[in-house]
Amino acid sequence: MDEGIKDITPRRATSDIDFAILIKDSKNFEELKHYLVTVEGFTPSRENAFVLIAPDRRQIDILPFGEIEKKGKVSVKGTGITTIYVDGMKEVYEEGIPEVTFEKEITFKVCTLPGIVLLKFIAWDDRPEMRSEDLIDIADIISHFFTIYDEMIWSEHNDLFEENRDLENISARVLGREMGKILNRNPVLKNRFLGILTDDSKSLTIATVIAQTLDRPIYKILSLLNDIVEGIQEIK
Repeated sequence: MDEGIKDITPRRATSDIDFAILIKDSKNFEELKHYLVTVEGFTPSRENAFVLIAPDRRQIDILPFGEIEKKGKVSVKGTGITTIYVDGMKEVYEEGIPEVTFEKEITFKVCTLPGIVLLKFIAWDDRPEMRSEDLIDIADIISHFFTIYDEMIWSEHNDLFEENRDLENISARVLGREMGKILNRNPVLKNRFLGILTDDSKSLTIATVIAQTLDRPIYKILSLLNDIVEGIQEIK
């Protein structure tokens, strides 16, 4: 498996690529799919209206959000899965996600790790019986967060070193602060997110999966979740 940022080897890799598309309505979504199929050689999926198969056989998930969504949900024509939940995507997009230029001519906005963690927690909450792998991904991000963001943490969150915290708890607090900036754009979404992490049953389920993934005691993971919550609440 290839190494990732700062030579960190990811625990797992998926064969699909997710593209979140800011789009006006279902008509524009269908026009985009039609172009990709008829001009670029993509193949539509019969099982999921939001999936196309690229000419190299790679699965591409197209996740529309923006004006097309209604109360955090997008429904389109097609077969198989025709409705998805997109809570949080607009807020993540608006919070100034960085741009990356590909082959000197194509520019993408790339979701930050705090944004990814936020979206994965929400995706898990939407379908916990099907989305346990999201919690595994979150576990990996938490375990490597300090290594990836060490310069930002030292320069922008040095107040956290004044208390006797270990680096994982500091990382969790910073992760919460960064997600808090996103969540403050939508009080309803913020309340929902905090509800996920403070509900006893949900937080225990989350902590159990993450503890098993990282081989840590559950009480330690619960303390990290509490630090994430405190970090979110610090951002006013």
